[in-house]
Amino acid sequence: MRFMLDLAVHGKEGVVTLKAVARRQQISEKYLWHVVTRLKSAGLIAATVGAKGGYTLVRDPAKVTLKDILDPLEGDCALVKCTKRASACSRSSACVAREIWQEVSRALVQAMETITLKTMMEKYSAKQAKTTLTYNI
Repeated sequence: MRFMLDLAVHGKEGVVTLKAVARRQQISEKYLWHVVTRLKSAGLIAATVGAKGGYTLVRDPAKVTLKDILDPLEGDCALVKCTKRASACSRSSACVAREIWQEVSRALVQAMETITLKTMMEKYSAKQAKTTLTYNI
């Protein structure tokens, strides 16, 4: 999520390098390589090769949800295996806990589908405005 937010915020300037994101977000470049590979395969980012290469968003930030970002990285967000596969547990058919976990999972998915990259950018901008340092001389 931090990679995508950084890309959205700094992508207005052109392509964004992995090295720059790693530095700003304090995330190892090696880890980010794994992230960008999956995000690129999911069609969320594009790579430009060469000396002036880097990454850009493919879609409008208003149309990229948190779920779009997390699905290729984390897979299904089921909190408990049996919520997606009843066969994961022999008690599934009569289990109240499974029903509760399914409700919680649906609520989580619904929340992730309402949070967009644009929303994250707005929250980022608001935080930046509040954390501007002032010096008393």
